[in-house]
Amino acid sequence: MSYSIIGIIAIMVHLIINRDMLWHYNDYTDVPAHKEYRVYILGMLFFCVTDVLWGVFDELKLAVPIYAVTVVYFITMMLGFLLWTRYVAAYMEGDGRSVFRRILSVTGIVLFVSTLVILVINFFVPILFTYDDSGAYRPGPARYAVLAMQVVLFLVTSIYTFATKAKTESATRRLRCSVGLFGILMAALIIMQLYYPLLPMYSIGYLLSSCMLHSFVVEEEKDEYRKSLKEMLDRTRQQSLELGDARRKIYTDPMTGVGSKQAYLEKIDALDAQIRDGSAEAFCVIVFDVNDLKRINDTLGHDIGDVYIYNASMLICEFFEGSPAYRIGGDEFTVILQGDAYQSRKAKLAAFDAQIDSNLRTDKVVVSSGMSAYQRGADTRYLTVFERADQRMYQRKRKLKKIQGSTPRQTPPAIGARP
Repeated sequence: MSYSIIGIIAIMVHLIINRDMLWHYNDYTDVPAHKEYRVYILGMLFFCVTDVLWGVFDELKLAVPIYAVTVVYFITMMLGFLLWTRYVAAYMEGDGRSVFRRILSVTGIVLFVSTLVILVINFFVPILFTYDDSGAYRPGPARYAVLAMQVVLFLVTSIYTFATKAKTESATRRLRCSVGLFGILMAALIIMQLYYPLLPMYSIGYLLSSCMLHSFVVEEEKDEYRKSLKEMLDRTRQQSLELGDARRKIYTDPMTGVGSKQAYLEKIDALDAQIRDGSAEAFCVIVFDVNDLKRINDTLGHDIGDVYIYNASMLICEFFEGSPAYRIGGDEFTVILQGDAYQSRKAKLAAFDAQIDSNLRTDKVVVSSGMSAYQRGADTRYLTVFERADQRMYQRKRKLKKIQGSTPRQTPPAIGARP
């Protein structure tokens, strides 16, 4: 039973160190080499289970079971080698259409098929293995040939990986060295298996080599994947910030900070769509126009005119806080009130107009306003509501001009919009 202990330990170690690859396989399906590595791990586990059973049946000297499990032993041994060649070929995918990869893959298949043929022949002529009358295992000449071919291919693979590592990046060079050392280690243990057929050298090789691959190849590839993922997330975050900046530039008026004309047009489209399908909730539109802007620009300069527009926008935002405000022209603004703001629309506008009346007497910012509410069933589009509000704004504007008179300002308007 001591023979089986190594196989049992190998199975436990494989399950522990490769748990992510075995239980969370979907996380590794994007990389071809990872797919082949997982299949290779399963092949190694299958071989180790067979090796454990071989030790048990050999200890019990059960003739038929030991012969059957020996057949399976050779099949799983060569299957593991075939899966190894497939993994190495997939791992070297970056080499392009490498002749060596194709030769390695074909050789693995040829050796596997040849072993199957030898096993069939062995039923009639014991060229691979046999058991004597006492139940003792006796290796045949074909066994030495099969193992020798594996030694050669493991060594050739190691030589190739070492020879080509200089042409790759530093991280890839470390990975190639690990793959090359794997081949050398397996070759050394197979040679020992040639001389000591009753020792589990193959399972030991799988155990040590798998630990090496996991530590230096799989973990390194995970680190590279994490780095690339972090870089991708950083790029995405940067693009999101840039997109956010772009959206702010598109949807924000640069001088006043309120909504831009583009934002206003998209709001109109949304309201029109709701009016058409009957889902529009109650809303009202207030149109604003800044008084005396042309006279301020002509007499005091456009810089002062810009300050005047900015102060007007701040006054509008102060009284209609929480509702979207838009600059739709040089001195024109619009606010759309919905929800609670709609319910208190008359009080809000009355308070605003009272402040404008006060500003008019104290030489502060003067803004004309007009409001109109959406009438369900009568209004078929947003523009109808806007036009009513616009007409009322002009009525208010004419009234303010009569009060204001035509005396030009002699000093710049105060920065504050309130008295």
